[in-house]
Amino acid sequence: MSTKSNMSMRIAAIAVSILFSLVILYPIVFIMMVSLKNNKEFYTNIWGFPQVVRWNNYVYAWYEGQIQLYAGNSIIVTVSAVAISLLFSMLAGYALAKLHIPKSELIVSILMGLNFIPGVAVYVPLYIQLIKFKLTKTLLMLIIPYAAWQLPFSIYIFKKFYATIPSEILESARVDGSGELRTFFTIITPLVTPAIATVIVFNFVSIWGEFLWANIASSSSNKIQTLPVGLLNFKGEYGIEWGPFGAAIITIIAPLFVVFVYSQKYFIQGLSAGAVKG
Repeated sequence: MSTKSNMSMRIAAIAVSILFSLVILYPIVFIMMVSLKNNKEFYTNIWGFPQVVRWNNYVYAWYEGQIQLYAGNSIIVTVSAVAISLLFSMLAGYALAKLHIPKSELIVSILMGLNFIPGVAVYVPLYIQLIKFKLTKTLLMLIIPYAAWQLPFSIYIFKKFYATIPSEILESARVDGSGELRTFFTIITPLVTPAIATVIVFNFVSIWGEFLWANIASSSSNKIQTLPVGLLNFKGEYGIEWGPFGAAIITIIAPLFVVFVYSQKYFIQGLSAGAVKG
């Protein structure tokens, strides 16, 4: 292929990348601008930059809009569910990859098949079951299902990573007298840092912004509402205050951005390495 053709393809790729970046970034920039306006400016200058920057919208959203309550619930639920799913998926992935469990590939296939079951098909029986466990009006109504729903994909990722680790490392540790759990946590776990980052990012994003189950589970008590559900109640006396509403949305987006930027290096390694190895 000629140098001219290569250059044309490169320019086209850059143009497409810029276009997709603008499509993704513009809504975020738009919401940031909205979060700094009042209602009058929102309706008269909806697409423009704010003429007066109103940082007090964030203060209003945090206190008057009860974002502090919703954010606290979201942090507790998300961190707890991610931690639980991470621990159990790491152990399960290790067992399926290295402990010679019969039909391990079939087990993983069945687990992955569970991802194709629509959530609405299990919401009613799940809700009834959690009521029987007397978990209503507690954050466990959210934490337990969220952690369970993340397990199939997380186990798949970890199994693929553990399968790439040479068995000689495990055999050497066992010969030296290292127990299975000690080997797992001190020798194997540091080798799968990209997989850990990948699972954390995927699970965090999935749980942090989940709405449907959060809305159903919190119907029994406003005290366990998370950020996505809390936005439904974000209204002033005469309707929606768009500035504080935009500030609340930024509050939801910001942690996702921080988590991804912090773990971006390992996340990309995870997607390009273990996730595609079988």
